[in-house]
Amino acid sequence: MYKKILVPLSGTKNDEAMLKHVLELAKLAGASVMLIMMHRVIKSDDPFMEKIQMEVGSEGHRLKQKAETYLPELEETLGRHGIDVTAEFLVVEGAEADEIVAYAVEKGCDLIALSNRERGGVGSWFFSNLEEKVKRRSSLPLLLVAQPKE
Repeated sequence: MYKKILVPLSGTKNDEAMLKHVLELAKLAGASVMLIMMHRVIKSDDPFMEKIQMEVGSEGHRLKQKAETYLPELEETLGRHGIDVTAEFLVVEGAEADEIVAYAVEKGCDLIALSNRERGGVGSWFFSNLEEKVKRRSSLPLLLVAQPKE
């Protein structure tokens, strides 16, 4: 049923719980897994503006550095279980939900797995919720994994 599972990662402890489910599902279905981390930059006609968003010391640079160690670790872990895994760090200009859906369609994924990122109060109302946005924009099935209660 599922042959290619897209897993957008946040680089947080929520990923661990989600990846346990993705690993089991991929093994049962014989599916490959695509791991992505992304950083959104502000689109600009000014090359300097685009460059400084990924320069040393910027949030984009820090996230890219994290991804350069985090993604290979996850590839190795899933690979040890016989899962075909690819991983990529993406610099995007669009809204995160739109970019996830577009990437899934472009790569021929048939399932998107997301960890449920809890936000409370004003944060939930103001920023909305990535999972809900992906659900509204995608015709692909979603696997939503709640973060573990502590």
